[in-house]
Amino acid sequence: MKTHILIAFTFLFSTFSAMAEQGCPPGEYPIGGQGAMACAPLPQNQAQQTQSRPSGKWIKTWGAVALDKADTGAIGASIGKTSKSDAQQDAINNCVKGGGTECKGWTTYENQCIAVAEPYKGEKSIPGSLQFVAGPSLEKIKGQASEKCTSKNKMTCRVFYSDCSEPIFEKF
Repeated sequence: MKTHILIAFTFLFSTFSAMAEQGCPPGEYPIGGQGAMACAPLPQNQAQQTQSRPSGKWIKTWGAVALDKADTGAIGASIGKTSKSDAQQDAINNCVKGGGTECKGWTTYENQCIAVAEPYKGEKSIPGSLQFVAGPSLEKIKGQASEKCTSKNKMTCRVFYSDCSEPIFEKF
């Protein structure tokens, strides 16, 4: 019986001392050492990690292709312009410089690449429908433009123009 009482008291006091070490109320944590014990509140609004500040911004650019409607075969292209209208006008001007007399904007694209394919025979362009494909990868779209042109015209086609109008990074 004495042994049972001794075990019960030992167990009882060891439980209280364990509770005393972690006896802080919710929302607080134990601090102190060397026999001194206290509770401190858990930090509520710790300063969040500072976000890195952007070092610049991306500026979108436009590209355009213009064709001569008078069938001179003239074409004009433009890349890297900051507005759609600037890209169109530059492409038309380049078409006129290439000998076009009735140059009109044909297509525009923003922050991507373009490939334009035409039907040809014996290394010479022949009448048919020009086809273009725009996308992020120049190599992919060259093949797609050629396939689209061949399918539309039922003739062999080749890519005669391809380029990319990529965004410009402007540092602050």
